[in-house]
Amino acid sequence: MQDIIVHGPRFGSTYRMPRGLATGSLLPLLLGLRASEYRDPLVDPASRIALVGCAETTASVGWFIRFLYLLFHRHRTLLSISRAMRLSRWMARVGSKHPAWGPEDVGNAVMAVEQSLGTSDCYPRALITSFLCMTVPLDCEVAVGILSPTTKMHAWCSVDGVVPYEPRSEHWIYSPLIVFGSC
Repeated sequence: MQDIIVHGPRFGSTYRMPRGLATGSLLPLLLGLRASEYRDPLVDPASRIALVGCAETTASVGWFIRFLYLLFHRHRTLLSISRAMRLSRWMARVGSKHPAWGPEDVGNAVMAVEQSLGTSDCYPRALITSFLCMTVPLDCEVAVGILSPTTKMHAWCSVDGVVPYEPRSEHWIYSPLIVFGSC
């Protein structure tokens, strides 16, 4: 039997448990859940990572992409993922294009942004990756996952099943909670 992830709003905690236990009558009542709140588990859109680690990159990035990274990093309460992706779509439509880029080129650019700023965070990395994919254009999906049974979250962006860049190869330990469709 497959385990599922259950978030109990009554206690504000996330639990990993067998489906039979989670869908019984007593436990959902105790956790404050209703049957309408259950969803089928999401499949991770990424199957591999193109670039892993902090290798040196030869890519150079301009001030605008660094500014965008810092904007997403510092103002995540104002720029939720859906708002940031709408803003990215608009900017990709009116901005410059990178027609010959592939996922590895996007990964190199994201790595260069993080190295030039001296910071590494999954939320702006996923949003910058999706923005760069929109300028190419490459179809991408942004996923947000949770490390069960903790409340640690992680965001990543994948292009045709490939994450262009991650500093550490550990996104697979997170179970996707939401996947934003093709950018």
